[in-house]
Amino acid sequence: MNEHSNHNNIDSVYNKESMRRRLDRFSRFNISGLCPTLKDNQPHFFESFNESHFALMFEFEQTIKSVRTQPFSISYTDDKKKRLYTPDFSLIYCDGSVRVVEVKHSKAIDEKTKRIHFLIEKAFEKLGFEFAVMTEKDLPSRRALSNMKMILRNALSMKVVNDEHVNTLLDVLPSELTLQKAHAICDALNLNRNLICHFILKDYIKIGFSRDICSESVLINNFMVVCDGRFN
Repeated sequence: MNEHSNHNNIDSVYNKESMRRRLDRFSRFNISGLCPTLKDNQPHFFESFNESHFALMFEFEQTIKSVRTQPFSISYTDDKKKRLYTPDFSLIYCDGSVRVVEVKHSKAIDEKTKRIHFLIEKAFEKLGFEFAVMTEKDLPSRRALSNMKMILRNALSMKVVNDEHVNTLLDVLPSELTLQKAHAICDALNLNRNLICHFILKDYIKIGFSRDICSESVLINNFMVVCDGRFN
């Protein structure tokens, strides 16, 4: 029953009514798939590697409260013709502002594309939404993305996070320590080591994503000190 329910949830992502485009799942002609998320009630749908990378990046941005993929379609006028446009993402920030995002490869942006984006931007301005075109140049390094994917996967493996365990670990973590030391503290308190990944995801502690993560990687307790930019 649970397996059948999970399949229904996946199908609902690929066929949700708000999506204007309907693609075959995992088609060999379309690079499509699902990304796990804590910022929506269902997995993110993506149609390119860049879209999946942005979905991952948004997961770690604490100023973003909610993320939806292909959330809606709007109409805009081009050469006196009414056309429809579906953004790749809509982002709701903690201050209530909304940004809609189109993901493009930089080489796919020409003068015609810029003109269409300008028309779409004006259409969204009337709704009070910000419109942004993002390319691979806005993404972190491949190593950082790989590290972020690993951190997210480990954090989500916990499924349920015990608030008492969170408070216990926050109380004992020093301002700076290594990943090995953090794991030793978890072991001593009989806590799941993946709680450290949960802390990184939630920005309770910081780690350098642009470097290989190992036992000697340095963690900064974000509750005790202000990060000085070392991990950018």
